[in-house]
Amino acid sequence: MKEVLITPIQKILISFLFLILLGSGLLMLPFSTVKGISYIDALFTSTSAVCVTGLITVDTSTIFTFTGQMIILGLIQLGGLGIMTFSLSLFSLAGGNLSLKWRYAFENIYNDIHSKPVKSILKRIVLYTLVIESTGAVLLYTQFIQKFEPGTALKHAVFHSISAFCNAGFSTFSDNLMGYYNNTVVIMTVACSIILGGLGFLVLQEIAQFIAFRKKRRMRRNALTLHTRFVLILTIIAIAGGMLFFGLLEWKHMLSTQQVHEKILTSFFQSVTCRTAGFNTVDIGSLRQSTLFIMIMLMFIGGSPGSIAGGIKTTTAGVICLLIYAKFKGEKQIRLGDRALDPETIDKSMTLMILAMSFIFFATFLTLTIHEFDLNNSFLSAFFEITSAFGTVGLSMGVTNHLSAYGKLLISVVMLVGRLGPLTLILGLTSKHRDVSIEYPVEQIMIG
Repeated sequence: MKEVLITPIQKILISFLFLILLGSGLLMLPFSTVKGISYIDALFTSTSAVCVTGLITVDTSTIFTFTGQMIILGLIQLGGLGIMTFSLSLFSLAGGNLSLKWRYAFENIYNDIHSKPVKSILKRIVLYTLVIESTGAVLLYTQFIQKFEPGTALKHAVFHSISAFCNAGFSTFSDNLMGYYNNTVVIMTVACSIILGGLGFLVLQEIAQFIAFRKKRRMRRNALTLHTRFVLILTIIAIAGGMLFFGLLEWKHMLSTQQVHEKILTSFFQSVTCRTAGFNTVDIGSLRQSTLFIMIMLMFIGGSPGSIAGGIKTTTAGVICLLIYAKFKGEKQIRLGDRALDPETIDKSMTLMILAMSFIFFATFLTLTIHEFDLNNSFLSAFFEITSAFGTVGLSMGVTNHLSAYGKLLISVVMLVGRLGPLTLILGLTSKHRDVSIEYPVEQIMIG
């Protein structure tokens, strides 16, 4: 009997599907909810938690019991840690299939991973996760204890800390974090956890090593790799740009009743969270359409490669911007600092962006077809919701909880594709291909 071989992509998909189905089953049990929910809502919630998205069809704080909330938290943690682990495994697998040229370039970026055993790497992932989440929980507890009993404050603190670092956006408050919009400690703690979760394990490890070397005064030139420097620069640009646009567009609208420092804090937080996390301190449905458009762009970009964040990733968007810049200047090579990017990297970036956009447009079309007469301002609402699901962000204009069973299933599929799609594309696009000995004549066609 022929042995059935399961590919790495299939293993990842099976693992996620198993966790989602297990979670949905647990959420259907009587002790998980106050009055019971439909299976489609349990499946949607489980998918959203495992894919660390944060979109909900039922109120997490009032519908689920303490046990149910802990099940959701466990799914978030397993989904988050699993994604980081799968990313690491995927990079290693991809490295094994690369040509000598690509393997050399890959090891220059991820040299520390190739020099250490897998167990050591996984231990570091768990260690960084525990340190960041524990620190966040302690800081949040100091604020929540002012409103709640110690046990309840601890639950809220731990839940929000894990949800923030895993970029999930789930909250045990009915109004998410709107009640803490002017609490600097809560907002900055959650924002910093989101940023760290969205940078990626490799970048976090390099930063930790950089700090350690600096303390020991053993600094070397270019201590951070090109990849890490690129990720940090793009992250700063994305946060600053989003903050600027949000502040300018909403200064005299949504933020008109806030003090100046509160406006700055809100603009910063929404810029951070709308790229991947899904927490909100303002009513998303009441924002200006121009603001929502900027948020859609940020949700589409997402976080950094190898992180818990979704989207096409900051580096993909950065490479495409460098390509456009080089074309304007008439340069043949795409330069990043004192290095030229490999054409294969550029091809992958363009392919990933086009496939992601095509999928979002198709899913939006299906949503509009299913709910053509049900949604107010239907196109923007559907487009926003689908992009949020694909980018595993979790922000909503209030549409998701009004969807039919078919609509909820569609959003669930979008969340899963959004979570696994980029990883699948990386493996697929870096797989070994046969050298074609036949070269065809080149022909020009008119474009533009």
